[in-house]
Amino acid sequence: MFGLECLGSVGENYENSISVRKGCEFLLSKQREDGGWSESFQSCEQVKYIEHPTGSQVVQTAFAIIALLSVDYPDSEPIAHGIRLIMSRQQANGEWLQEGIEGIFNKSCAISYPNYKFIFTTLALGKFAKEYPNFK
Repeated sequence: MFGLECLGSVGENYENSISVRKGCEFLLSKQREDGGWSESFQSCEQVKYIEHPTGSQVVQTAFAIIALLSVDYPDSEPIAHGIRLIMSRQQANGEWLQEGIEGIFNKSCAISYPNYKFIFTTLALGKFAKEYPNFK
C-alpha cells in the first residue's frame, strides 16, 4: 500500500507509470474470491508473499483498496468487491473484530496493531465513497 500511495502522491498513476501498473497487477493477482486480500506477517520473515492461513483480512483488504485508489486504478469492480468484504465484516456496533497480526518489526517480532482495523478500514471506505459517491 505505502509504495503505491507514495507514487500516487508524486503524480504517478496507473496510466502513466509502468511501476504502478506492475504494483496494481501484483495486488490484483492476490485478491481472493471473496473480494479481500490476505497476507501473513510471515511474508516479511521469509521475504516472499505468504497468504494468511485464515483467509481475507479487513486490514490487508483496506491496504490494497487504498493503494489502488491512490494511483487511479481504472476498474472499480475489484475495489468495490473489497469494499463489500469490509462492509460485510463490520459488526452491529460499528467496529471490526481483531483478525490476524498486522505487523512485524525487525523481520521477526510480530505485532498486533488493534487500531489498524478501525483506521485503515475507515480510510478505505471514505476514499472509496469520495471516488464513487453513487456506489450502493
